[in-house]
Amino acid sequence: MSANLNLAYGVILAMLVVPQFMFIHPYLHLLIMAPLLVWAGSQRALLESSKAPGESQMETVSKKDAMQFPFIGSAVLFTLYIVVKFIKKEYLDILISCYFALIGAGGIFNSLRAPVNQLLGAESMKRFTFKINWKFWKREPIEDDAFALDFTLLDVAIFSGSTAISMSYAYFKTWWLNNCLGVAFSLQGIEMISLGSFVIGCILLAGLFVYDVFWVFGTEVMVSVAKGINAPIKIMFPKALGVKPLPCSMLGLGDIVIPGIFVALMLRFDSKKGLASQPYFTANFAAYVLGLCLTVGVMHFFDAAQPALLYLVPACIGAALLTALARGEVKELLKYSEEKKAGATDDAAAAASPATDESRKDKEGEVYLSEDGERVLGWVVKVRFGRGGLGDMEAVVNEWTLVWLMLIYDQMRMWVWALADGRL
Repeated sequence: MSANLNLAYGVILAMLVVPQFMFIHPYLHLLIMAPLLVWAGSQRALLESSKAPGESQMETVSKKDAMQFPFIGSAVLFTLYIVVKFIKKEYLDILISCYFALIGAGGIFNSLRAPVNQLLGAESMKRFTFKINWKFWKREPIEDDAFALDFTLLDVAIFSGSTAISMSYAYFKTWWLNNCLGVAFSLQGIEMISLGSFVIGCILLAGLFVYDVFWVFGTEVMVSVAKGINAPIKIMFPKALGVKPLPCSMLGLGDIVIPGIFVALMLRFDSKKGLASQPYFTANFAAYVLGLCLTVGVMHFFDAAQPALLYLVPACIGAALLTALARGEVKELLKYSEEKKAGATDDAAAAASPATDESRKDKEGEVYLSEDGERVLGWVVKVRFGRGGLGDMEAVVNEWTLVWLMLIYDQMRMWVWALADGRL
């Protein structure tokens, strides 16, 4: 799998570089890039889920999250619509550029670190470790409170390059720099977000199916937000070279990440059952590609914006159910769950790093009484911190990236192909 994953990285890199010098039809460009990101993200998710308890940073979507998300996404989308209507675009661009310059560096670093370290054999490099007890108000700092940095000089080089790309995007806003951030966010989203079970996956996709159709066909909100916010939450496909402004077609990250986490779930289901042929993953990946082709075809025929999930959701869920039906495993598929594993991981992490009652209460955001009797109010956002490398910093940056991806989903979704000249 490592060789295939490295090949996928190579093709993704080529799709970032080659179109700058040689025209690739937007249809072909899209149908190469999007499936590659889903495939590579699914493989990375499998590797992440196979890590020892306490080391994996995957976040599990619960049934409650899945049921609430279309409503939360709709509320955030409409809020953004109001913001776009009443705030000058210049101010929004400055705010968004600063925000994505920050999280973009972390997203690119997280995506590049593992393959680059593997390629260059960073295991033998000298490691530098620093710990900072940031809870300075405690007279006797607890070891578990320390903010840890563990890195090599190669990590510093990768992070410096990632920061340079992110800052360059904030200033130049070129399509290929946008795609660098979009690719990183897509890989991280699929890798780090786990659906709790097959049923939860169906609930989430079905809810977003309705969400997608309503906001694209029923209102002008999606189009207005897409026009009003310029952010790297889409993959851009140039329709020409050497002209200004450069006409581009666009694919929203939600049409990659949301089906991608479902396809990744099917890959882990294959792995759990020990199916070397990976029938569920193969069927779902093929269904995703066919659904994408159908979306492009319908969009081209009717020359109108199309909500991609209208085609991708039935394709992915249908492929999983048909595969299970053909193999006589429908009941097993419907009962498949990863929620217990996630809970066990948290318990194992807690056992591996025992903390006092004081530190546990502090992490949960409660008011606690320190040993010297001084009351301190300490509220900390619940973030699962890593245990290796630049783990602590990576987790913070990565969590906020995923919050953006999952909260606003794709309300800035760029399957709105009909922006001004945005039709293929």
